[in-house]
Order: sequence, then structure tokens, then C-alpha cells
Amino acid sequence: MKQFIAIALLLLSLHVAEAQTPFNGRVRHLDGTGIKATVKVKESSKQTRSDGKGRFGLTDIKPDDTLYIIYRRDTLEIPLEGRQSIDVVWASEGETYKVEESEELMNYGFGYVKRRESTDFSSGIPGDRLRSTGSSSLLNAILICCPSLRYINGELCLRTQNSINSSSAVLILCDGVEVPNLDMISIYDVSSVEVIKSSNMYGFRGVHGVVLIKTMTAEDALNRRR
Repeated sequence: MKQFIAIALLLLSLHVAEAQTPFNGRVRHLDGTGIKATVKVKESSKQTRSDGKGRFGLTDIKPDDTLYIIYRRDTLEIPLEGRQSIDVVWASEGETYKVEESEELMNYGFGYVKRRESTDFSSGIPGDRLRSTGSSSLLNAILICCPSLRYINGELCLRTQNSINSSSAVLILCDGVEVPNLDMISIYDVSSVEVIKSSNMYGFRGVHGVVLIKTMTAEDALNRRR
């Protein structure tokens, strides 16, 4: 019996260790400078962001997973195909990129995982997708594109949140600044919207969820008109 328990504990520890294996990556330009990109796991809510040197880390990544590398308006879809790390050289818009496995990144262990790894983000909603709904109301467009949200008694809430005695409204941040509602934001100024199910990164106000809105820069607006 003791031998059986010892074997079971050993197998459990090996399973946990395997699940915690770090997966490190790097995204950079041809000249070697890092790219701050969003990295998402396909068909998963797991995502992270690369740092100023283009480095990122994730855990519990499967050999057959596919990563989305999102930078500005471009997205690379990279099947891992058994790689234990990826070093991505991003050429330029519309051109070929290069992906290699890196022993240097594998040897770095958990160095790049940190707190950037997140499992509570929804897929990002591009501003063009919101505008393609035909609605001039940002609120209505978000409700169409994000079924996990609902609008009740003047509050934008996640469907999983229910509160009888107090507000369960999500926190709305536009370019990092809290706003009381979406009426003050023009849908034509929006670059993207992210919905976070819950996060202690935003204190008590974030427990019911967070809607992150990013507006277009002057350069983005100019490019859109062309």
C-alpha cells in the first residue's frame, strides 16, 4: 500500500511539473530590436504581452498549440509544431517572417512568465469590427460583438455576475482613464476593445470585470481615411 501511494505521488508530481513547464518566446525586428506584441493561444483564453525587448513567457503550452502574435494591425498565426520556445523575427508588413526554436530561451526557465500571463481576457474586438455592425452606438456594437456582456438597469455587466444589493457593473477604462459610461466615447474613435472577466490588477473595482477601450492615435485615424 505504501509503495502504491509513493508511486501515485511520484506520478502526480511529474504531472504537475509537466503542466508548469515554461514556454519562452521573443518577437523582434530584423535589426534585433524588441517588439511589444500581444501573444494569444488559439482556442484558449490564455494570453500575455511581450516586454520592451520582445520577450514573453507562458505556461502549460501543448506541442500542438498555435499562437497568435498581434502587433499593430497585423497578426501572425504560428503553429508550434513541437517547439519548446520560439524566436520570431518580424520582417515587415506583408513580408515573410522567420520562426526558430531557441535553446537560450528554453534555458531561461520561468524568467519571462511573471504576472503578464493572463487567462481572463476575452478575444480583442477591433474597432473596424465594431463599426461593421452598422451601429453608431459603441454600447450597442459591443453588446453585439461580445455576448458575455449585458446591459441591465443602466449598467454594463458580465452575464456571470449577479448582485442584488450592490452594483455589479464592469469597470470601464478608456486609454487607462476610468469613464462612467460608453456614451462619451465615439465608436469612430475606437481602435480596439478588450473585456476582462475579473482581475485584481484593478483593485476592488475590477472584481466584476473590466472593459478596456483603446482609441486611435492621430496616425491611426489618418491611415484609416486613406
